[in-house]
Amino acid sequence: MTARRRLHDIYQLSDFEKAVRRYLPKAVYEYVRNGAGAELSLRRNRAIFQRYLWRPYRLRDVSSLNTRITLFGEDYAQPFGLAPTGGAAMTRFDADRIEAAAAHRHNLFYALSANSLTPLEEIIRINPRAWFAAYLPSDLAVIDGMIDRVQKAGYPVLLITCDVPVGAQRIAETRAGYSMPIRPKWRSTIGALRHPGWTFGTLGRTILRDRNPRIVNIRPQGGPGLFSNEIAAVGGAPDFTWDHIRHIRARWNGKLILKGILRPEDAEEAAKIGVDGIVVSDHGGRLLDSSVAPLEVLPEIRKAARNMSVVIDGGFRCGGDVLKAMALGADAVMLGRPFLQACALAGGAGLDKAVSILGTELRRDLALIGLAELASLDVSLLKDLGSTGFAGRAEENI
Repeated sequence: MTARRRLHDIYQLSDFEKAVRRYLPKAVYEYVRNGAGAELSLRRNRAIFQRYLWRPYRLRDVSSLNTRITLFGEDYAQPFGLAPTGGAAMTRFDADRIEAAAAHRHNLFYALSANSLTPLEEIIRINPRAWFAAYLPSDLAVIDGMIDRVQKAGYPVLLITCDVPVGAQRIAETRAGYSMPIRPKWRSTIGALRHPGWTFGTLGRTILRDRNPRIVNIRPQGGPGLFSNEIAAVGGAPDFTWDHIRHIRARWNGKLILKGILRPEDAEEAAKIGVDGIVVSDHGGRLLDSSVAPLEVLPEIRKAARNMSVVIDGGFRCGGDVLKAMALGADAVMLGRPFLQACALAGGAGLDKAVSILGTELRRDLALIGLAELASLDVSLLKDLGSTGFAGRAEENI
């Protein structure tokens, strides 16, 4: 009944952000919502979709629609999937397991973040086709240990997060009291007291079960606890380079993806090395402020990517957004915040609702464009308004 009540007024993905604000402490809510710096990139990720308008066909047979895709040798029901979201367990108890199960249930692709509390070996048992999204240092011994661990677990796809050489500055979450390692602060403590459902249902249950919750997938033998100063070093490394990608490619036997590509030159280099796919991404506007939006550089990167699969994320909130990206050359789309917010709001039921909303929108828009299948999407269906077509602003929910 609680899940049903919380989902009663959810009609689009942006509604999840409005609704979940009531149930999460402000520190946790801002951690999920906010972006780097002044959040210019965060807003631009949404505003860029205003640049492209549909030029639909008429009087075409759209009575039978096909939204299935094949990606890295696997068939999926939809052209969208769940992006890796570090810290998911801070939003809902067992969020990593819930997301993995929902993706498997709906036949969507899903990537587990290395910044997670659930051992990767458990997630692959829940979802045998899950991807693993790694944050790797420059130490080759650690890299080899992680590759061997992920390979032994049976993951078919390794995704390397390559856009975090240093930590980001996210002001809104800092002001709200969010920090890693976890340290009691008056703002976050008051927020937790005002949200007893989260405090006891998420944080309390996690601590009760795990005693000292740890980031267990960041290193071959595990990782630091959420209360440890060592957690500040979790992430990428400033001396992690293309040479490390070559080393990983030689050792990793499965599909290899690089996430965080925003330049065609980097896509070309990845193709030369033998990478199987890239994710055109600005990390959801959470790292470098005033960077280009993934959608606006997608066409040139698609051209440079050669035969690699091209996935994209950043600001996607409806089925029409997904179709625009595919018309511009993407093979698939990842969504992070909306699915994480849906899970935080109502667990598996929330994710079911989010998938249903997005899938219904996608099929409706595909029919209204005048197409019966995704393979018919191309750039001729879009009117490009150019740089004057959007003002760099977007709706309140970003």
